[in-house]
Amino acid sequence: MQNIKPYLLLASLILVLSCEQDTIRVYKIPKPKPTLVNTELEPEKSSFNLIWNKPESWQEVQGHSMRLASFKIPHEGGYADLSVTSFPGKSGGIAANVNRWLGQIGLEPMDSLGINKIQKNRIGKLGNYKYFKLINYDKERSAILASIFELQGHTLFIKCSLPFNSLEQIESDFIPFCGTLFFKN
Repeated sequence: MQNIKPYLLLASLILVLSCEQDTIRVYKIPKPKPTLVNTELEPEKSSFNLIWNKPESWQEVQGHSMRLASFKIPHEGGYADLSVTSFPGKSGGIAANVNRWLGQIGLEPMDSLGINKIQKNRIGKLGNYKYFKLINYDKERSAILASIFELQGHTLFIKCSLPFNSLEQIESDFIPFCGTLFFKN
């Protein structure tokens, strides 16, 4: 207890001597400039003039900023969600994207050999693309239909999330839709 008293006396003395009672100082600190967001990952809608033919029943809806287009697709149990997105370069590659989608429906990732076995190569107005039908029959009872167009300088993704029991109904429109996509000059 005796060792604490000198420290308290010293701290009190420093506090009293360091305070100026009749002077208030005001400091202006410049507001930090906002950090610029890296837009490399966001598609530039203005640079794409993507055209398509959609089935009459599909409803184009407002999607989030990452999407070039969004659709609600009616089926027996409600609506499926279809998105059209584009990212610069390879955007992580086919395996990374397919494995991300597998995870979204509760399935384990696959190696490149497994992914090559499930992909279907198709041709549309934009050229060759890869088509995937991913299904979880167990817990999630969900599916994803997806097409990947590896184009010059960017990758175009068409992805539809849906319950697996509506798969055939929607797939019969999804594949032709992907084939109609093209860029207007």
